Amino acid sequence: MIKNARFVPVTYVPPSRKDIGGRLLIENYNIHMTETTSKLLQDAELFGLTAMGDGATICKYPLTNVLFAGGHEHQALIDVIDSSNHMAIGGVKDARYIASKIMPLM
Repeated sequence: MIKNARFVPVTYVPPSRKDIGGRLLIENYNIHMTETTSKLLQDAELFGLTAMGDGATICKYPLTNVLFAGGHEHQALIDVIDSSNHMAIGGVKDARYIASKIMPLM
């Protein structure tokens, strides 16, 4: 890559930190999700899909991870759900709760 740096026009301005953390990050996320979803749904009628979920606590934040797998995509993180409100009212991240979060995504 450094060999190609000499071909960059003098007028080139690298993206700002706001661009990298904003529009470029969003664009990268959208491209990644489009490709992942495409691979996940490829031959889904033949192979089916597997939904997986688990409860995680990261830095005292209760989260629920929702993953799917298919014939051409072995793991795809579909959503990370904040479970703070559920836990605040005394709930637990059991199978029933995790299933209730996965079902709307199917």
